[in-house]
Amino acid sequence: MFNNTHFVKNIKNQFMNFPIKYKIITIFMLFLVIYFLTTTILYKQLLEQEKRKQLNVSSSQSIHLMKSNIESNIENVNNISKLIISNNDVRAYLNKENNGLEYKRAVQQTFSQLFVTFPFIDSIYLYRFNGTYISVSKSVTFCIDEDVYSTNWYNDVISLKGKYLININAGGNLIPNTGKNNVSMIRVVYDIDKLVPIGILIINITEDFFSPIIEETKQKYNTSFILLDEDKKPIIIGNQNNSIISSFKEEYKNGIIETINDVEYYVLSSTLDDYNWTLVSYTPIDTIKQNINPFNSFLMLLITISVIVFLTASVFTAHFVTQPISKLITSMQGVKKGDFKPVTILTGRDEIGELKDTYNIMVEEIEKMIIKEVSAEKQKRKLALSILNEQIKPHFLYNTLDSIAYLALSHNNKEVYDAIHALGQFYKESLNKGNAMTTLEKEITMIKNYLTLQKLRYKTLINDHYHLDEDTLQIPILKNTLQPLVENCIYHGIKPSGEPGNITISSKLKNNRLYIYIEDDGLGMAKETLFSLQTDSIDENPKSFGLRGTIARLRIQYGIDDIYEINSEPFKGTQIILKLPYQEVNYEAKSS
Repeated sequence: MFNNTHFVKNIKNQFMNFPIKYKIITIFMLFLVIYFLTTTILYKQLLEQEKRKQLNVSSSQSIHLMKSNIESNIENVNNISKLIISNNDVRAYLNKENNGLEYKRAVQQTFSQLFVTFPFIDSIYLYRFNGTYISVSKSVTFCIDEDVYSTNWYNDVISLKGKYLININAGGNLIPNTGKNNVSMIRVVYDIDKLVPIGILIINITEDFFSPIIEETKQKYNTSFILLDEDKKPIIIGNQNNSIISSFKEEYKNGIIETINDVEYYVLSSTLDDYNWTLVSYTPIDTIKQNINPFNSFLMLLITISVIVFLTASVFTAHFVTQPISKLITSMQGVKKGDFKPVTILTGRDEIGELKDTYNIMVEEIEKMIIKEVSAEKQKRKLALSILNEQIKPHFLYNTLDSIAYLALSHNNKEVYDAIHALGQFYKESLNKGNAMTTLEKEITMIKNYLTLQKLRYKTLINDHYHLDEDTLQIPILKNTLQPLVENCIYHGIKPSGEPGNITISSKLKNNRLYIYIEDDGLGMAKETLFSLQTDSIDENPKSFGLRGTIARLRIQYGIDDIYEINSEPFKGTQIILKLPYQEVNYEAKSS
């Protein structure tokens, strides 16, 4: 055991020391040997698959033809039954209150004429509901029970309301002495005027009726058939002796190869849903050998070509691929040390050249990505702290507390409570226990609390309005997005105008973006100021810190620059439009 392990280890070490050129040739030759060993197995499997495919196609076509012919012939029998029930003598016999003997002979003559015209009819039975019936039969037929009410199919045929019922030997009630089965078509006869049942008609067809169909299909597809009833018992055995019949298997539905009497058959079954029958086809395997021969020739040719390709590929790969790869690997060694420098070796416009170009692009993009990620993370953290400090201004807290103290001295207890509650809710939503995201609905709640506190100072100077679409309220947005913009409306729009003003916040969802509109009807701004806010110079405008910080945070969060619009005219107010991409964020606010 030790010697074998040592031998394998030596072989492996020697192989690893081979030049790449000889490694590739050795590997190709090894694969060639494996290819030869596996080809035989694969070849047999492919032959078996092709054989099954052709057998399945042939059997399916033959079954389809059989089913179509059976259904067509049964429909012919249905037409015969319609001729019978429309016959005046038949209806007169069934409508007579007495036994209708005067019409019995005429009905029997009508049935006898049908035997001449349609020789496949074995017998016809016409039952009255009073217990009497007329029957005409070619062969001797044993009637097990003359009372139709006690038959096992009576309730079923009544429920069909005039449609026909197909079964074998009238459900076991009418047994021919020929030793063959009869296919029985049973239907209720209705009175034309009163539309009530007046009798039951049974037409028995010999199984020989289907022999021409079976023979035609066998000649075309070399396939034999067995027709089974709902209990999987044979109804018709086409051109075969009983020895071919084995117990029915569910696998027949998908097709299987089965050996019967030392002969291999492809067995496939299909159901005739209207009659609850099963049609089983038996196709000898030998019938498709001639069709498989061209496939054998093709596979042998394919094997030969594959061997040639293996040998040729090993030589060309070793010579033309290994040398450029070796040079490329040498040039890439700097990556191990973290030195992301492009490869500068001379290559052509082949795969090696494409690999070199792709590697150089990858190195460049990785370096850019690292720089961008580091810069973005630093900027994001810095802006988050700056925005939070800007929002929670000490003078805002001092002024609010002074207003609350004045209300307390004035004994305005309800307003004191409202003010303290609004202040608490504002800081609760503003801080949000460190959550970076909130919903638009919670953000609006914080704005309402903020404006409630501002109204303590400015009284009726500020009026706020909201037009929010219902489907936008639960959309996640960055926390503290709207408060700096609303504050700008107060201190740069309404307050400088010296007159009461309105702040309106609206939202809608369109083109997979959340649009938020913050508007005021205050002082507005000049064209130069508006232009600086609409361009990249917003980042250099110290007076726009609230807007600048908000826009920077949103650009980092959503990864796009087109995130806002500003519209304004002097003395007509200002409108800020945020265009936030709608993201499916699994946001859950932390419990308070």
